[in-house]
Amino acid sequence: MASQEQGQKIRVCLRSYEHKLVDISAEKIVEAAKRTDAKVAGPIPLPTKRRIYCVLRSPHVDKKSREHFEIRTHKRIIDIYDSTQQTMAELSKMDLPAGVGVEMKVL
Repeated sequence: MASQEQGQKIRVCLRSYEHKLVDISAEKIVEAAKRTDAKVAGPIPLPTKRRIYCVLRSPHVDKKSREHFEIRTHKRIIDIYDSTQQTMAELSKMDLPAGVGVEMKVL
Protein backbone atom coordinates (compact mmCIF):
# COMPACT_ATOMS: atom_id res chain seq x y z
CA MET A 1 0.00 0.00 0.00
CA ALA A 2 2.86 2.41 0.70
CA SER A 3 4.04 2.22 -2.92
CA GLN A 4 0.56 3.15 -4.19
CA GLU A 5 0.50 6.35 -2.13
CA GLN A 6 3.93 7.53 -3.27
CA GLY A 7 3.47 6.59 -6.92
CA GLN A 8 5.25 4.14 -9.15
CA LYS A 9 8.84 4.04 -10.30
CA ILE A 10 9.27 3.88 -14.07
CA ARG A 11 12.53 3.01 -15.82
CA VAL A 12 12.80 4.11 -19.45
CA CYS A 13 15.60 2.61 -21.57
CA LEU A 14 16.46 4.28 -24.88
CA ARG A 15 18.60 2.68 -27.61
CA SER A 16 19.67 3.99 -30.99
CA TYR A 17 22.49 3.88 -33.51
CA GLU A 18 22.66 7.71 -33.52
CA HIS A 19 23.51 9.53 -30.29
CA LYS A 20 21.68 12.73 -31.32
CA LEU A 21 18.36 10.88 -31.61
CA VAL A 22 18.83 9.35 -28.16
CA ASP A 23 19.58 12.75 -26.62
CA ILE A 24 16.57 14.41 -28.28
CA SER A 25 14.26 11.60 -27.11
CA ALA A 26 15.65 11.76 -23.57
CA GLU A 27 14.99 15.51 -23.38
CA LYS A 28 11.39 15.01 -24.55
CA ILE A 29 10.77 12.29 -21.94
CA VAL A 30 12.28 14.40 -19.13
CA GLU A 31 10.14 17.41 -20.12
CA ALA A 32 6.98 15.29 -20.19
CA ALA A 33 7.71 13.78 -16.78
CA LYS A 34 8.43 17.18 -15.21
CA ARG A 35 5.17 18.59 -16.62
CA THR A 36 3.29 16.00 -14.56
CA ASP A 37 5.26 16.84 -11.37
CA ALA A 38 7.20 13.57 -11.27
CA LYS A 39 10.78 13.38 -10.04
CA VAL A 40 13.31 12.48 -12.73
CA ALA A 41 16.79 10.94 -12.39
CA GLY A 42 18.77 10.97 -15.60
CA PRO A 43 19.30 10.59 -18.47
CA ILE A 44 22.13 8.31 -17.41
CA PRO A 45 24.43 7.37 -20.32
CA LEU A 46 25.38 3.71 -20.45
CA PRO A 47 28.53 2.50 -22.24
CA THR A 48 28.34 2.55 -26.03
CA LYS A 49 28.40 -0.93 -27.52
CA ARG A 50 30.64 -1.29 -30.59
CA ARG A 51 30.01 -4.18 -32.94
CA ILE A 52 32.76 -4.63 -35.56
CA TYR A 53 32.31 -6.72 -38.71
CA CYS A 54 35.25 -7.84 -40.86
CA VAL A 55 34.46 -8.56 -44.53
CA LEU A 56 36.62 -9.81 -47.40
CA ARG A 57 36.90 -7.17 -50.11
CA SER A 58 37.17 -9.68 -52.93
CA PRO A 59 35.25 -12.96 -53.14
CA HIS A 60 38.03 -14.96 -54.86
CA VAL A 61 41.56 -13.67 -54.31
CA ASP A 62 43.35 -11.27 -51.95
CA LYS A 63 42.53 -12.99 -48.68
CA LYS A 64 44.62 -10.41 -46.81
CA SER A 65 42.56 -7.47 -48.09
CA ARG A 66 39.68 -6.95 -45.69
CA GLU A 67 37.29 -4.17 -44.82
CA HIS A 68 35.96 -3.33 -41.34
CA PHE A 69 32.53 -1.94 -40.50
CA GLU A 70 31.18 -1.04 -37.08
CA ILE A 71 27.80 -0.38 -35.56
CA ARG A 72 27.61 1.67 -32.37
CA THR A 73 24.60 1.30 -30.07
CA HIS A 74 24.05 4.26 -27.74
CA LYS A 75 21.95 3.73 -24.60
CA ARG A 76 20.39 6.01 -21.95
CA ILE A 77 18.37 5.23 -18.82
CA ILE A 78 15.83 7.58 -17.26
CA ASP A 79 14.27 6.82 -13.86
CA ILE A 80 10.95 8.51 -13.06
CA TYR A 81 9.83 8.53 -9.43
CA ASP A 82 6.44 9.46 -7.92
CA SER A 83 4.66 8.95 -11.22
CA THR A 84 0.89 9.16 -11.65
CA GLN A 85 -1.57 7.88 -14.23
CA GLN A 86 -1.17 11.21 -16.02
CA THR A 87 2.59 10.57 -16.31
CA MET A 88 2.02 7.15 -17.87
CA ALA A 89 -0.55 8.58 -20.28
CA GLU A 90 1.84 11.37 -21.28
CA LEU A 91 4.70 8.93 -21.89
CA SER A 92 2.58 6.50 -23.91
CA LYS A 93 1.26 9.27 -26.21
CA MET A 94 4.73 10.70 -26.81
CA ASP A 95 5.91 11.09 -30.41
CA LEU A 96 9.63 10.14 -30.56
CA PRO A 97 11.93 10.17 -33.60
CA ALA A 98 12.13 7.06 -35.77
CA GLY A 99 15.19 4.94 -35.05
CA VAL A 100 14.92 5.07 -31.25
CA GLY A 101 13.99 1.95 -29.32
CA VAL A 102 12.04 2.69 -26.12
CA GLU A 103 11.57 0.15 -23.35
CA MET A 104 9.48 1.13 -20.31
CA LYS A 105 9.36 -0.92 -17.11
CA VAL A 106 7.24 -0.27 -14.04
CA LEU A 107 9.25 -1.22 -10.96
